[in-house]
Amino acid sequence: MNVPLMGRFAQFISEMRYEDLPDEVIHQAKLCLLDFSGVALAGSNIGLAPLLRDIMFEAGGNKEATVIGEDRKVPVFQAALLNAVKGHALDMDDGHRYANAHPGATVIPAALAVAEKENASATEIIVSIVAGYEIIVRISRTINPSHLKRGFHTTGTVGPFGAAAACCKPMRLGEKEINNALSIAGLQGAGLLEVLASGQMMKPLHPGKAAQAGVLAALMARAGAEGPGEILEGGKGYFSAFSDSVDTTRLTEGLGANFEIMGVYFKIHAACRHIHPSLDALLEIMNFNGIAVEDIEDIRVNTYPVAFKLTGQQQETSSELGAKFSIPTSIALALLHGNAGVDVYSRECVENPAVKRIAERTRVVQDEWRDRYYPAKRSSEVTVTTKRGTYRKEIEIPRGDPENPFTHDELREKFRNNAAKLLPREVVLQLEDLIMGDKPYAVRDMMDLLHCSQS
Repeated sequence: MNVPLMGRFAQFISEMRYEDLPDEVIHQAKLCLLDFSGVALAGSNIGLAPLLRDIMFEAGGNKEATVIGEDRKVPVFQAALLNAVKGHALDMDDGHRYANAHPGATVIPAALAVAEKENASATEIIVSIVAGYEIIVRISRTINPSHLKRGFHTTGTVGPFGAAAACCKPMRLGEKEINNALSIAGLQGAGLLEVLASGQMMKPLHPGKAAQAGVLAALMARAGAEGPGEILEGGKGYFSAFSDSVDTTRLTEGLGANFEIMGVYFKIHAACRHIHPSLDALLEIMNFNGIAVEDIEDIRVNTYPVAFKLTGQQQETSSELGAKFSIPTSIALALLHGNAGVDVYSRECVENPAVKRIAERTRVVQDEWRDRYYPAKRSSEVTVTTKRGTYRKEIEIPRGDPENPFTHDELREKFRNNAAKLLPREVVLQLEDLIMGDKPYAVRDMMDLLHCSQS
């Protein structure tokens, strides 16, 4: 008798134990939790986050889970939604290049909200994160790149699966309940990449709704709700609805031996990942050759087709959110400021007339041949022509991926800089020690440190 695909995941999640996880997987999960905490704090007042916060606070409800960066608690559904929006507001959260998704922004806020409500432990939140990343990455890899090319935003469409998987562990659900939770999650995914063309403010809603959907799915399963038996492979199931090409060998190959969380990338540039190789190449040219901005005559970026289609155009507006999805605008900002960090993507910086002038002199070209190596390589070549010569740099894999990683010190520094935008330095360091240390703690203790008054 063939076991439905989701049943294999349910058994895997049910049997997952902290004691069985390799040390490097536990450490990676801690880094993901630390990274998400920092970007969610720094994103608390960006774009959609404050608007959604006001709507939720006005609605009220049971005080079940902490809103990161606030002095309020809200129902567990709202906490997952709002914290996910905050975590994706900067577009600086982690991702996975083979999944074409942002696991952390969907999995972690759902896990934290439920773990706080259930009074879960530090070890339980780590297992939750590992389980959630495993599911979202494996399903995403199975349906991409076809899913992405059809215009779906994988973070929103597949995110509910990962969020539900993460919620099942602190809720201590059995295998049957986990199976139903995952199936119910599969009925709720949504997200369209049209938000990259306009309406970029709404992009964080995709992981927000995914995190919320995962919480709902797990709670419904615990209450006895049942989902479709073959949610993935059924004739009118997820695979046939969302993708033209499905590789099911990617779904369970190495399950329990090769943990997908080890393949995530971290970001230092506060922009769409498809822009990062171009930014890395540009900054290396500038830093190693001492080029003055006023000496630059022309900039050309040769990149892969997906990057060109999603980020190759100069934004028509001066929106700081739109700038995060524009290679020409991001190149201009990095040239003028020497980096592409959080503060560079402010309205004041983006509206600088010099940004538009440089962006207009930046040509972006798609090289079809680069598509043969995507997503294993997200390559870009930047050519800077100046009054005294021409400089070129090719980047095949941007910094932050497993093959080209940041140091742990760099990631900790990123967290401190982001968290310090809302929290006192002594609280930032205390939070860092709690997450990255080996001492036992309750998730509620961590959430106490992640809340603050913005009055």
